[in-house]
Order: sequence, then structure tokens, then C-alpha cells
Amino acid sequence: MEKSTIRTLEHELTALEKKLGILINIKEKLSWSLSEAQRENAELKTENLRLREEAKEMRKKYTTLEKDFNKSKSFAKIVTNKLTPTSGIAELKESVERYIQEIDKCIEMLEDTL
Repeated sequence: MEKSTIRTLEHELTALEKKLGILINIKEKLSWSLSEAQRENAELKTENLRLREEAKEMRKKYTTLEKDFNKSKSFAKIVTNKLTPTSGIAELKESVERYIQEIDKCIEMLEDTL
């Protein structure tokens, strides 16, 4: 073989080795990026599951509070009905105190949801 052919082949081989080195570096970076993305994906899946469970619990609490709220609407009607001339003030006062206790319980439940 001629010297120029040998030099050309050596030059091309050197260029090929450089390109191969670059490709190896790129592959390593991509492997690292893939590992990071997989780790992040696993963390996000865990967080998503936790948030779904939290949302489920919130829906349960909302339903309970909604039922309790609907019950509290009837309190006003009961108190209004109690305001008759035949009812005693002591009885009315006792009823109001019970309603206040129930309202306090509802407020505590609302505070727990916040």
C-alpha cells in the first residue's frame, strides 16, 4: 500500500475513533437522563397515588359535612316552631343550648377539614 493511502486510512480511523468516543459519551448521558426520568416518574406516581387518596378522603368528609349541614337547616325551623306562647322560656333556652352545642361540633368538623 502506498503511504498516502495508509495516512488516509489512519486519518479516517482516528476520525472514526473520535466519533465513536462522542457517541459513547452521548449514550452515557442519555442513560443517566433515562435513569433520572425513571426515578422522577416513580416519585410522581407515588405522589399521584397519595393525592388521589387524599382527594378520596376529602370527598368523604365533604359528604359528611354536607349531610350535617342539611340537618342544620332544620334547626332554624325547630327553633321557630318552639316560639309559641305555650312553650316555657326554660324549655326554649335548653333547646337553644343543645343547638349551640351541635353547631360547635359542626364548626370543629369544618376546622378539621381545613
